[in-house]
Amino acid sequence: MRMLEENDMEGLLCLRGHGEEGTSMYEYDISGKTSLKTRYKEIKIDMKEMIKFITELLNVIREINAHLLDADHLLLDPEYIFWEDGAYYFCYYPGGGWNVWEAFHRLTEQFVQWTDFRDDASVRTSFLLHKETMKENYSLHKIARQIEAMQEEEVKKRRAGEERPGQTGWPEDRGGEALTAAPGSAYDTSEHDWIAKQEAGSSIMRETENMWRPVRDFLRRHKKPAWRDWDGIYIDEEEL
Repeated sequence: MRMLEENDMEGLLCLRGHGEEGTSMYEYDISGKTSLKTRYKEIKIDMKEMIKFITELLNVIREINAHLLDADHLLLDPEYIFWEDGAYYFCYYPGGGWNVWEAFHRLTEQFVQWTDFRDDASVRTSFLLHKETMKENYSLHKIARQIEAMQEEEVKKRRAGEERPGQTGWPEDRGGEALTAAPGSAYDTSEHDWIAKQEAGSSIMRETENMWRPVRDFLRRHKKPAWRDWDGIYIDEEEL
């Protein structure tokens, strides 16, 4: 707590802690910010935004490590990651202790649900994230480079399409031509068939019981009006 209170770490929500009736309470300043859960109810996430999110998450983890703290205390749940003016803000919970890489994999399930299925590049990006983070000891840096390479390929394809007027990148504009991946891409056409079924009306992803459910349920019950001059999240360490 001393390290968190004495240092202004970029990308982390401002935190205050105090004791109350023998337990520790933590207050996070979320004034003017929107949670990812709320933000992506109305809009879709695209390839560019996923790259931005990964970049900022890696920067936060680097900042945490530089201050001798443990990244496994980051809350990577959509309700507790916030957005404001194009930047992401993360909640560091001192009483936590989970695997941040497993937590990020679970977050990629949300990315799949938030993706605009009409955008081929974004679909391939979200599925690449989900598949690659299933691997043991995956590297988020390497995945980010893969996505950036995909983005460069998309730019080249778009420029090539502009040089051929009257033809777009959509399958229906190519006379029903099957969707294929660019050379070197990790995209599997069977995944596109799966996506088509989801658009037809079936559910995208079934929520499973996991370690985040008690955290979500508890924090949802304990949201309350601002403590002092903050709009914030209220966390009771003992019950959590």
